[in-house]
Parts: sequence; structure tokens; C-alpha cells
Amino acid sequence: MERLDFCSVMSVMRRYVSEDRGISQIDFLYMLFDDYFQNSDTDNFVLDNGLVCRWINGQAKISPKITGYYISDKKGRNDFVKNFEENILPLFYDAGSVITEIHDLLVQDNSISEMQRQKLNNTYPCKTERTQAEYFTDLLLFSMERNFVKRDSKTKELLATGNLSPVMADYIYENEVPKPCRYFCGRDKELDTLHQLLTDEGKIFLHGIAGIGKSELAKAYAKLYKKEYTNILYIIYSGDLMRDVTNMDFSDDLPEDTADDRFRKHNRFLRSLKEVTLIIIDNFNTTAAKDTFLSVMLKYKCRLLFTTRSRIESSPCMLLEEISDRNILLELAGNYFTDAPNYKIVMEQIIKTVHFHTLAVELSARLLQTGILEPEELLKKLEEEKAGISATDKIGITKDGESRRATYYDHIHTLFSLYNLDEMQTEIMRCLSLVPLSGIPSKLFAAWLRQLDMNNINDFQRARHHGTSNHT
Repeated sequence: MERLDFCSVMSVMRRYVSEDRGISQIDFLYMLFDDYFQNSDTDNFVLDNGLVCRWINGQAKISPKITGYYISDKKGRNDFVKNFEENILPLFYDAGSVITEIHDLLVQDNSISEMQRQKLNNTYPCKTERTQAEYFTDLLLFSMERNFVKRDSKTKELLATGNLSPVMADYIYENEVPKPCRYFCGRDKELDTLHQLLTDEGKIFLHGIAGIGKSELAKAYAKLYKKEYTNILYIIYSGDLMRDVTNMDFSDDLPEDTADDRFRKHNRFLRSLKEVTLIIIDNFNTTAAKDTFLSVMLKYKCRLLFTTRSRIESSPCMLLEEISDRNILLELAGNYFTDAPNYKIVMEQIIKTVHFHTLAVELSARLLQTGILEPEELLKKLEEEKAGISATDKIGITKDGESRRATYYDHIHTLFSLYNLDEMQTEIMRCLSLVPLSGIPSKLFAAWLRQLDMNNINDFQRARHHGTSNHT
């Protein structure tokens, strides 16, 4: 698949200008953009061979000054049309073939929305030299204005094999990945492992308990490996993948589109993305059986990274565990509690007491920085009261893009979403607290609770941090 950009359009044009005319590539650009260079405000802009070569070969984006001159108002476009009709069309030994090839570029480029394609095709087929000039002008200015993709060796190979993904900035609004926490640390090995798994498998479920750092790892991965991908799309899971796809904002969405219309268009586009695109689905905290669209999404050709508390069976998974190096966690705590270095021994005990849990370490440090408790007092409360400590000082944190002030207990309570459990799930949790650490057979446990099926038990098993398939 060839991409309709300045490089491809210039390649078509130059093939149809006879070498006998003796027009260099610099001369050709001066002629093409004659109105711009004749403007008195552009006296200091001079073309050179190196710059022009980079533009024509797709190594650099054409100057925004030139693009801006022609798209800023209607006069710029009209001047371009007139110049093209009078001075450029006569250079081609077969102007009709030039227009046909550029039209083919437009039709075959699946990174251009259907609405935009129809708009650009408004004057095609071209019956007069004037409509030829108008058609060419609209396509060339579009190719200059759209998101730039550098024609490096990797991009050329992807173009040749048809594996270059459409550029999502041309299609989707607000698709940037949030930045990771500025104190993100201690996950270098996990970042390497995740990249290798995505390279080998294409689809990965990054799973682990709440607050361990799954979302931050995904964001850090996107930042570190940004240059490896043409596109990275970030979606916060709402509880329904089909709804998330439908609710995306595409440039060609129309006010009269129904939800079904939007879904069909969006899904068709996402299916066209290749492996140089990464889609991150954050907080996919459900099971495969509960979201039936998952099986469809897993057939996409692009790479997919899910962060989830559940272990999705029969899918490539990566378990994110606690940071075992307490020095890294001491460093993390020091970012939130400035006196942490003066209480190293106590802080180490606090870290051990909260089981090296990343967010619990952060919450403890923030509580010490802003609350009334001293480190020794907090340690004692954590040892005696565990996660339900009675400290009333409120702590402000930002998680999953939302800022919230609450007590230590309230943050933990919300984090593990215990309030979302239904009556039966709550009863199962109560009974689980009586189960020995060695576990018991899950079917026996279900029988004791008079469960009619294994659905609730299996859901809990999939969400567990550790365990076997037949014990709970």
C-alpha cells in the first residue's frame, strides 16, 4: 500500500516530466510554489538541494511556511490552481495519467477516511484542464498538511509489504497515551520482558493485584518504545469493549450516525491497523466470558496490551509482581516523604508490613508527609490494624487519570473495589478468610457454599495473584 503524501505525489509528477526539459528538482519546486516565492514576505526563504531532496524522498516534512501559505485562506488555494493550470500541466507529456495515478493513490490509501476521500474526489473525473488543476491542488495540499510519516528504511519496507498502519492522528481525536508517574522506577527488567512478549505474541494480558503498577508499566512502555510504533492508542476500559470502540471520536463521525454506524466504521478502521500499531486497553478488570467482544478484538492484526486484575485463560499473559528490591521502594517512598532517609529502618519495616505493595508504600509515605502520625506510630497501626488503619488524615493521589483525596483506608477500599461485590461474592470472600493458606479443592468449597455452578468461584480464581487450577 502506497501512502498519499508529498513524497508519493512528487514521485508521480516527476515521472511525467520529460528529462529533455532539463528541469532540476529545485527548479520544479520553485515553479510549483511560484506564488509563495513571489510573495515579498518570503525573501529570506531559499531552497537548497539537501532540503529539497529530504522533502521529495520523504525524509522530512515540507516547510509549514509553504503549507500554511496555501491553506490559510481561499486565495492561496486559488493562486495554486491558477499556477498549476498555466505552468505545471503543460510540463507533463501525459497529464491525464498523472491525475489517474494520483487518484489511485487516494483510493488505495486506507488511512484516509471515506468522508475525506469523497470530499477530495469532488472534481473527479476531471473533464477540463481547470478541473485537473483543482483536483491536483486539493490532493497535493492534503498530502502536505496531513500527519507526516518519515520514509526511513523501516517505513519503506512496511509500505512495500502493505503492513504500514494508517496514522491514527489523521482519524482519531485525543489518542495520546497518558504519561507515567514521574517517580516511576524499578521496572527495567519488566519493560524488557513486556517488549519481548509483545514482539513474539502480539497480544499480552499484563495481570496482577490492584495497585501493583500495571497501568504505570503500560504507560512507561509506551513512552520508552514510542519510536517502535507508527501509532499507540490508549483506552480506559469502561466495562464494555464494544461500547469503548463505539465511543471513540473519529474525524469522519457524523451527528446523524447511530451507535451501530459508529461501531461499524470504528471497528473497520481498527481492523485495518497492522502490527506497527499498539492499542493499550487499561483496567480490563473482567473475564473473557463477560466481554464477548474480546474474542473479536483479539483477531485484530495490531498489537494489543491489556492491563487486568484477572488472568485470562488460554491467552499470553505476564504477571506483574511486587518490586522485591526494598532500596527501590525506599527511593519511591522518599519521593513522597522527604524525611524518609532519616527513618530508613522504620521505613523498611513499613515496606515489609505492607508486603512491598507499590501503592501502599506511596500511600504510607504521603500520609507521613501530610498527616499527624510519626513513622513509628504508622508502623504500629499497620502491624495491628493492617489496611483498615484508623488514621483520619486525607491523602491526595492520582490514579488512572483521576485525582482523589481520601483516608488511607478509603483509598485501599476503593482500590480493591470491595463495595462492587454482590451479596454472593461478598459471602464467598467472608468464607475465603477462613480457608487455610494451603487451600482446599475449589469444587468442595463450592459445595460447602451450596453453589449451583462454579461461575463465581472460577471468577475469583482467575483474579487471584497466585494459585493452582483446582484449589482455592
